[in-house]
Amino acid sequence: MTAVFDFERPERAQIAQLAAFSSATIHETNGQCGALPHFLKPVSPEMRLHGAILTVFCPAGDNLPLHLAIEGAREGDVLVVDHEGSLDDGPFGDVMAEACIARGIAGLVIDGCIRDATTIRAMNFPVFSRGLCIKGTTKLHAGRIGAPIRLGDQAVESGDIIVGDEDGLVVVGKLELAGLAEKCAQREQREVELRRAIRDGISTVELLGLKRESMRD
Repeated sequence: MTAVFDFERPERAQIAQLAAFSSATIHETNGQCGALPHFLKPVSPEMRLHGAILTVFCPAGDNLPLHLAIEGAREGDVLVVDHEGSLDDGPFGDVMAEACIARGIAGLVIDGCIRDATTIRAMNFPVFSRGLCIKGTTKLHAGRIGAPIRLGDQAVESGDIIVGDEDGLVVVGKLELAGLAEKCAQREQREVELRRAIRDGISTVELLGLKRESMRD
């Protein structure tokens, strides 16, 4: 197993600035980049997460790499896990969520399933997953921690920032971070102005400069 925990993480202030905005705002502002697959949903709609990513490749049917990642993660990290999209096992449950909270881990995103959803919701530990499965796992197989992974068509690296809410999850690379929060604020202000104009009777076709001649009956 390869495990890398010592990598450059963005400053917490930078992460907090970006986390003030929705996943959709960040995605749109950053050139419609960074969206993770739509099927990764929070176990409770109210859950939000943000932090520096620690990547984990955890083979389907096993959860040893997850235990090791929890042990080595730093406070504020979000575990982003490639579990090969498995729907046939639940490698993460409430005991592991308790361990994450004790370590100061900020959340979990897994392309796979979890279990103990009711307890995890009560603990208010942010978890996004493909779904739920009660089947247990082995603790035998090597994985990779800290190495690049891919979720859907999105490449994910340790040290990237992730922000998640009910709408979805968005990843921002380290090199894309500069000035992004300011641009998000500008976008939100423009949307305030658009909504005000709509209430004043102006159509979205006019506001967005859409071409009427392209419309069909």
